[in-house]
Amino acid sequence: MSKKILILESSETLQKIFANNLSSEKYAIQFVSDGKEAMYKVLEFQPDLFLLNSDLQWPRSFEIVRIIRSIDCFQFLAIGMYANFPAPLDKIFALECGANSFVSLDPKSFVQKVDELAELPTPEIDKKAIAQIKSGFNDNFLFLKSSELLHWDSRRNAMFSQLMGLIDSLESIEKIVRSFLLLIAEVCEVPLAALYIIENDGPHGYFVCSDNMEPKEISDFLKVCLADFERVQVNYNSVKIIPKKLAVEKELSRFYSRRVQLSSYESETLKSLSGSERFGTVHIVSEGNITGEKRDFFTSCVRNTAAIFDKALVVEKKMFFEKRIRRAFSRFVPEQIIDSLVMQSDAQNEKLGVGETRAVAILFSDIRSFTNISEKNKADVLVAFLNRYFSIMVDIIKKHGGTIDKFIGDAIMAEFGTPVSYEDNCRRAVAAAYEMRAALPSIDLGDLVLPDGMKFNIGIGIHYGDVIVGSIGSKDKADYSVIGDNVNLASRLEGLTKTYGTQILVSESVLLDAGEDSFSFRHLDDVRVKGKKKAVPIYAVDRSPDEFPHAYKDAYTKGMDLYKQGIWNLAKDYFEKALKAVKGDKAASLMLSRCEEFIVNPPENWDGAIAFLTK
Repeated sequence: MSKKILILESSETLQKIFANNLSSEKYAIQFVSDGKEAMYKVLEFQPDLFLLNSDLQWPRSFEIVRIIRSIDCFQFLAIGMYANFPAPLDKIFALECGANSFVSLDPKSFVQKVDELAELPTPEIDKKAIAQIKSGFNDNFLFLKSSELLHWDSRRNAMFSQLMGLIDSLESIEKIVRSFLLLIAEVCEVPLAALYIIENDGPHGYFVCSDNMEPKEISDFLKVCLADFERVQVNYNSVKIIPKKLAVEKELSRFYSRRVQLSSYESETLKSLSGSERFGTVHIVSEGNITGEKRDFFTSCVRNTAAIFDKALVVEKKMFFEKRIRRAFSRFVPEQIIDSLVMQSDAQNEKLGVGETRAVAILFSDIRSFTNISEKNKADVLVAFLNRYFSIMVDIIKKHGGTIDKFIGDAIMAEFGTPVSYEDNCRRAVAAAYEMRAALPSIDLGDLVLPDGMKFNIGIGIHYGDVIVGSIGSKDKADYSVIGDNVNLASRLEGLTKTYGTQILVSESVLLDAGEDSFSFRHLDDVRVKGKKKAVPIYAVDRSPDEFPHAYKDAYTKGMDLYKQGIWNLAKDYFEKALKAVKGDKAASLMLSRCEEFIVNPPENWDGAIAFLTK
């Protein structure tokens, strides 16, 4: 049996094109050229498919579709709209007013689209309902239907105005939910409404209800809501959700009489703007039946609010991320760095957790002979002292723009150049080390007992180079940190401060980046540490250019030049002169002993660098 198509088209040319292209064997086609006539014809012809040109006026095609859709027996009629030259919003308007599709007039695809529309399943039209509508179908009926649609538009516009007001509460999901549920309860005249939504920390439930409702009624309703939510969100443990009752300013008891059972339930899904992600469900229940108009309001309200909830969740995610950054870094990072991180997070979408290679100045600090100190003191005394010591050192590092990576026993690991990098990371690192050394006399030792003859002291090593930066750890615990050979080298330099008898030791890369004239650098040696093939020149950072006399520095420099050339007998004389200038200097004494050893047992393949193969 051929399908019946009614086409509303005023152009005779287009009518002929449709008649020629659509199979007469498959379709029985009737044409109308007037909108009012089309509405009468739909009732009389009862087509399987209704096609109409969206450009028609008086009445507009979009309004014709809305009126037809408002008639119960035509709610599932297949309707397609088309246009010779469609306006940008025609397709959106067509779908919004109730059309199934907006069909292109492209000859190659038009027939296929019509065939697809004609195949849409539609329930058989109730003959009695048609007869009843026919008996009262006249111009007055159409006028009343138009009035109903205008009424709907007015209420919908008022509702949209209320919904737009939710934007003012984007920073609080709970405020939006409360206002939204109260609006739905009033618009749909229901005593109970609920919303379940996926937030940053998992699923949450909220509801509003009339104060005179029985707890069991509320509980039964929420169980049904949870079951629907679980069907949408299968990956979450919804059992742990405890729905929160929200306070209501407007009394909902007028929608609850107890004379009629709560029997009419509706739910809708909250979807992302793209429609690809479902992040919540909305539920209502009413005494008696929920009318078609109220059901339409409910559906429209949920769909048009989904975008606001989508944005609110983005804002909540940003705020959640900001709190997490501030909580993680506030004790160890300057406030201005945290502010910068928060700003970066908007553009980078939490790039902090992604590994990247970056040039960073790494600082290691360690208390001298802390094992011996520990043996002399009780645990509570050690902990109290370390807390005072770390507080002072951390404040200094933060002051110069550094970040505390971790505490390793009594040691501090810090970075300059991550998470936020400056143009002078090395200068900042050395300046921090310089101030840390200067602060030692001010540190309150309290009840701390030092071994006999020991003076409280620290060693600091700094190296500058590329490291891998990122959030490193397991799914349960991760730290924002740096890894790589250059981190290990900074640690080795800290250890070598004991060997060379200096408090601050830096690599040549630090000196070059900071600037040779920025501090009083003094070349001590070229070393090859474990894990590095290339020799690394190392430098002490003196308190001032005058800390060591000219005679010492001149003799040490000349001795180093000869030492690196392998002329140890002459180098030995200069290191002896350096020791005369500064008695007991550990670096000069070390170099002198090496010269004496190498004169007797010359090393093979000498390149001027000594190897330290232990950590």
